[in-house]
Parts: sequence; C-alpha cells; structure tokens
Amino acid sequence: MPIWSPGYYKVENYADRVHDLSAHAPDGAALEVTRVARNRWRIATRGGSDIVVQYSVVADQQFVTANWAGDSLIVLNGAPTFVTIADSIRRPVEITLDLPATWRSATSLDTVAGGTRDRYRAADYDELVDSPIIAGPNLRFRSFAADGSQHTIVDAGAVDAWDSDRAAREIARFVGEDLKFWGKLPYHRYVFLNVFRRGGGGLEHANSTLLTSNAARASTPAAYLGWLNFVSHEYFHAMNVKRLRPIQLGPFDYEGAPRTPSLWISEGLTTYYGDLMVARSGLAGTPEYLGWMSALIGQLQNTPGRLVQTLSQSSLDVWNSENSAVGMDRANTVSYYTKGPVVGFLLDARIRYLTDGRRSLDDVMRLAYARYSGARGFTPEQFRAAASEVAGASLDDWFHRALDTTEELDYSEALAWYGLQFQRGDDPKTQWQLGVRPDATPTQKSHLASLLSS
Repeated sequence: MPIWSPGYYKVENYADRVHDLSAHAPDGAALEVTRVARNRWRIATRGGSDIVVQYSVVADQQFVTANWAGDSLIVLNGAPTFVTIADSIRRPVEITLDLPATWRSATSLDTVAGGTRDRYRAADYDELVDSPIIAGPNLRFRSFAADGSQHTIVDAGAVDAWDSDRAAREIARFVGEDLKFWGKLPYHRYVFLNVFRRGGGGLEHANSTLLTSNAARASTPAAYLGWLNFVSHEYFHAMNVKRLRPIQLGPFDYEGAPRTPSLWISEGLTTYYGDLMVARSGLAGTPEYLGWMSALIGQLQNTPGRLVQTLSQSSLDVWNSENSAVGMDRANTVSYYTKGPVVGFLLDARIRYLTDGRRSLDDVMRLAYARYSGARGFTPEQFRAAASEVAGASLDDWFHRALDTTEELDYSEALAWYGLQFQRGDDPKTQWQLGVRPDATPTQKSHLASLLSS
C-alpha cells in the first residue's frame, strides 16, 4: 500500500488504517498472510493463480488524501483505499461499488462497457490512485463541453445554499481561458468533485480534482472569487504537474518520498496562473488581481524565513514539513506557495521587458509543455534553458538569485514595466499593496492590460 498520495508531499502511512486483512483461495481455503513491512503483506498462495483478499479500511477523515464514509456521503481516495500486487502495478483494474439503490457515484474513471451500475475501469494502478470517487444520494451534476471534452461539476454534501448553476458557468469561463492558453485539452473527460464539508484544501489529479468547499466561506463577492481562484489552481494542475512535471515526479514510487527543487514551478506557477486565468476570463478586474498579487507579496515580505531558506530548498525540504508546505515555520522557512507565484510574476515581467512585450512566461510554459510533458519530465536546467530561449538572453544569473539565494527579490523592473507602485504605509498588512502609478504612461498601462488579457 502507498505511504503517500501524489500531489500531497507528506508521508501518511495509509496501511496503518487497514484492518483484518485476510486471503483465501477460490474454494474458500484460508491462505497464510504475513505482514512483512508496515505497508506490505506476503500471501502464501500455495501455487494458485487466483486469490481473494479482504480487508477493512478506517474511513473517518475529512481530508483530500483520506477516506470518509458517512450516512449520506462516501469519499474514497485511491492511495489509502486500494492495496495492489507490489511488482505488478501496470495491469488494468476494475472497481465495483456496492451502493444503496438511491445513491449515485462520480469519478473520472471510465465505466466498464456493458457493466453493472457503479462499475469502473482503470488502465493501471497509477490511474486508480489518481482517480478519487465520491458517492451519495444527493449529488448534483452540472456539465459543459470545451474542445470536445466533457466537464462535469459534482456538488456533494451540504449544498443547499450553493448556486451550482452559477459555479458551473464561471468554471466554464476559466476552463475556456485555459484552453486558449494551452491550445488543446489533453483529456476526454474532466470531473470537479466539489464536496461541501468541514475543512479546506484540494488535490489535483490528471482528469479530476477533489475539492473541499464551504458555502459560507464564499458568501461575499471577494470570498467567492477566492473560491474560483482555488478551483482554477487545482484545474491548472491538470496540465502543470500532472502532465508537465519535474522529472522526479514520475513514474511514482509509492513507497518513497521523491525530492525535487522544482515545486516552485509545479505549485507556485500554478498559483500564479490560477489567479490569472480567473482574471483573463473576465471574472475579476485589475483591482482584484492586484489585490491577490499584493497579498502574496505582503505575505512573503513579512515572512522572516525568506532570508533563511532558498526557494529551491523550500521545495527539497517539503517532506520535513507537517502539512506539505502549508503552515510551515515562517521564522525559518519560506513557502513555494507564496514565493513561487511572486517569482513567477517577476519572471514574466523580466521576459516581457527583454522581448519588448513580444514574449512572456506563457510562451515558456507552452514550450516546456511541448518538449517535456507526458512521460518525459523536465530537469531544473531544462526549464531554465527554455525560459532563456524564450527571453532571447541568458536568465541564469536571474534564476540563481531568485531560486538559489536568500537575497531580497527586486520588484523594480516589474513595477516599471507595468506602471505600478507600492502604496507604502505603516501597516505591515498593507504596505506592499500594489497600485497603478498616477503618472503611469499609456504604454505601461497597455503592458498591464496585456498581462490580464493574453
């Protein structure tokens, strides 16, 4: 059984929540089971080619990498649910859910042709782990098409106060913006599993995302835009990290903790573009976007750990944190969720400046996707080289300072390019607030407009 879930960089030892694992032959004869490691079992098959394994899983956690089973909702994640043959994860898998007649299930897995209700097929164990499943009697389904691909939003849990139609319309808008960005969508179906319950957080998957939502937290316009940014972030991951990934993040070693210095790309740039896609789709304007970026810059500049830990080291050290880089020790560490998108903002401005606005970080992402997506993956050096190629000049020194040192970031070039300034004040919460300079030129204003409309 895996010890972690791809996308959440924390060892969770799911086998600890497995109980009563037993095995028997097709004729019912019991087979000896020995637990040989914390997450491994050996079964004496007596030469048989078919065996039946049974076990129970504790399902009482409301989290995006855990399982929950209640009276009106089931949430199943692959890693903490399914054991597999240790040396044979490339074989196809079929899953059948035994549910009450009034319940429905939802997942990105394909249904088995001609099969019974709630029967699904995964091409291999990787796809099974990467495809959460929810089920319940009151699921709401909303769908739309883009680029010939079906998109379904499935709302579950306490949804009475939620406007599912509005959310589906607005998700469709930033999905359309992502389509413009990448040029095509790499899947035939994508599912937003939107579960209303206590807690927070989301987790990306190749063809779906599992979201923990709260209708009350989206009760104001600003909070609702924050929710859209959250969903947009998880959706952008379908391309950035699930298909365009650091070379260390695949094929997955479910029993090891892969370390990469590039989570500032996979997570930080996903945050940067998640916000941009919402703005570019017209769901938010310039003031809202500048407010989001200001909040990130302010959080970074008020984190003492930015002067202690480099951005690359923040990524490499993620397994040492308690919650996959969320809520880290601010005195001694810096989060790639915070510094990563700020570096993305500055890198984008740097490329636009060097090319007089003809190229941008958008072009870097598309070039990297064309070269390194799928089974290949990229090294840090390859991503940096792609950025230098797009910029038409070496960015090695720029990357070294931003990623591999604890020097303060230089905002001057980006501010000058976009005609922005910080609204300095005594309050540390607002002193990094971005605003358009009163004397910003039409050219500078056009640069900012280009960022929000590319």
